Amino acid sequence: MSFLEYLIKVNLAVLLSWALYRMAFKNLTFFQWNRFYLLGSVVLSLILPLLRLPSKSTLEAVVDVGGIDWTYMDHLVSTPVTLLEKTGTWSPGSVLLLLYMIVTLTLLGRSAFRFRQLFKSTAGARRIKGGRVKIYVQDQQTGSFTLFRRIYLDSYAYEKRLRPVWRHEMVHAAQLHSLDLLFMEFVVAMLWFNPFVFFLLGYVRDNHEYLADHLAHGERNSLVEYLECLKAETVRYFSPVPASYFKSSTIKKRIIMLTNHTSNRKNKWRYLGLIPMLAFLMILFHTPASESRAILPVSGSFLLIDGIPARFPLPEEYKGRISWGFNQEAINPISKKEMVHKGIDVPAPTGTPVYAAGGGVVLKAESLEGWGKLIVLEHAEGYTTYYAHLDEIAVESGVKVVVGQLIGKVGNSGQSTGPHLHYEVRLKGEHLNPADFY
Repeated sequence: MSFLEYLIKVNLAVLLSWALYRMAFKNLTFFQWNRFYLLGSVVLSLILPLLRLPSKSTLEAVVDVGGIDWTYMDHLVSTPVTLLEKTGTWSPGSVLLLLYMIVTLTLLGRSAFRFRQLFKSTAGARRIKGGRVKIYVQDQQTGSFTLFRRIYLDSYAYEKRLRPVWRHEMVHAAQLHSLDLLFMEFVVAMLWFNPFVFFLLGYVRDNHEYLADHLAHGERNSLVEYLECLKAETVRYFSPVPASYFKSSTIKKRIIMLTNHTSNRKNKWRYLGLIPMLAFLMILFHTPASESRAILPVSGSFLLIDGIPARFPLPEEYKGRISWGFNQEAINPISKKEMVHKGIDVPAPTGTPVYAAGGGVVLKAESLEGWGKLIVLEHAEGYTTYYAHLDEIAVESGVKVVVGQLIGKVGNSGQSTGPHLHYEVRLKGEHLNPADFY
């Protein structure tokens, strides 16, 4: 799986996670559950595309509904070796990857700079409480905030003895909300081109504040004091650094959530919606396409080619060099017995590239007696192709390939008297003339 394919899958998962949260969980008051959902869905979005189901998985029953041929995405930015002339050192895929890396590193650098500035702003703070959670007071009125296990109260909150502020920040420190924000900063830098990841970051921030408000205001009779404190903070300074601030841009939404009725416990059943979403993502990411397809540039245009064998497996100049054709009777140079040939033999120098004749899945990529180093590809509609006597194998069993992809190199392995490619095309086990497929 290429990095491009991985990013596409991750972004699809992030989009589904965002949609499910917005539709089902956003207005619920199960803030701790929402925290686990938001972070867990992002983590799963990063992990699921890397998982591979066994080939005999019970999910095979859904193959007929049609999966996505993810290798098609790879082909959009790849350059088939023999079909496109090389015009420069930079391919479109290389340019896109460079742009992606520049923006990602810039965002990571910006986050690191903001953290550094935040730590510098706390240099003059004096500690008033030690222990597991340390509390500091800053002379300037910058607004109170929490960074990991450290709470920084500004002089105003400390002098006025604003207990709601203390309790609120203590929740952030005890639950290490800064780690959530640090993780999301990394995810945003990695998936910056997906607008929904910014929405998820906003939801994580908002939910932190809802959670801290819910646990900090205590009994219902202290809610008035808490709301008065929020009101006073609306006119005070706020900096959008990756830290948890008591005063944030979500004041209005926080007041609404504080005064809302607690969600009915029965609504927790909504979280079971994660199960079908995970199943759908696993099918989407791991179901082979019913017909592998790829883009094949021909004369400057793009044609959609089915996954059945559709091209000559060697460079074009070797088409007229077949030494032993299909269904020809000849004496086998190894066994010295007369036999009918079920494929074609094409002499070529050792190391000559061998290409996939069509999109498909690698059934075998190993050394077998007689065949030497052998690759067997399974294509759509029951077709298989055989590439024998190779010198090198460039693919692994179980991976998907596209038409024109380099899969190996010509050699002299197995029962062979010289470097050549033995090539066969079969349909459900029946040998066919390879010349009908190029």
